[in-house]
Amino acid sequence: MAMTRLLRRLREQDWLAAAIEFVIVVFGILLALQVSNWNQDRVDRERGARFVVRLCAELASDRAEMSEAIAFWRQVGAFGESAMAHSEDGTLVDNDRWKTVLAYYQASQLYPFELEDTTFLEMRDTGSLALIADESLRKRIADYYRMGGAGLRANILFHRPEYRQEIRGLTPWRVQEHIWSNCFRQGEGASQVLLDCKSPLSDADAAKLLDAYRASPTLLPRLREWMSTMKVSAIVVESMQANGQALAEGLDHYEKP
Repeated sequence: MAMTRLLRRLREQDWLAAAIEFVIVVFGILLALQVSNWNQDRVDRERGARFVVRLCAELASDRAEMSEAIAFWRQVGAFGESAMAHSEDGTLVDNDRWKTVLAYYQASQLYPFELEDTTFLEMRDTGSLALIADESLRKRIADYYRMGGAGLRANILFHRPEYRQEIRGLTPWRVQEHIWSNCFRQGEGASQVLLDCKSPLSDADAAKLLDAYRASPTLLPRLREWMSTMKVSAIVVESMQANGQALAEGLDHYEKP
């Protein structure tokens, strides 16, 4: 070994040979360190690339989920506008009392969802965000997932409208059971489908129920507040969706420099 030869040269006081052996030893150490660094860089690049692929997949899932939520909120919002029109001036949906009752009820539907953040949390908790060498891209990643944090989910993605509680308190249970059995279908995952359905009530009973809705002093203000909340939610989520698309494009470019 080079170190053994170096020690022998020193004992023999062969200074020239010792100097040569010393240079060989130092060069060998530096070369080994460089090879180790190259190998670590390769491993880090591969890990970073795998994280990028996972982030892109989760961002795509987020965008699809947000599109589903926005479409559902718009449908619920249309029911809410019909219910407000009746509460404000007595306008019936298609001149039909049952359809108007159904509009009041369907206006209370929710679409809670969560953004995918498994990969980001793993990167953050293991200090792996540094594997994304582009500092500006790292900041965009952190900003996107900060928007998807608990505060936003509590205030934008998870709704607890007082209108929902009141309309369900005012609506007879047999009517609610009919709606859940005939006017609603659970799709794949969190998706929901709101359906037209026949009335379980006589026209006179539907009229009495609508009168009860209009008689409540708090139902209309709560409905207005709920419609406003959904409108703001859609605006915020559309912005998040655009940011997610831009981030995915940036990651795709980073993945393939």
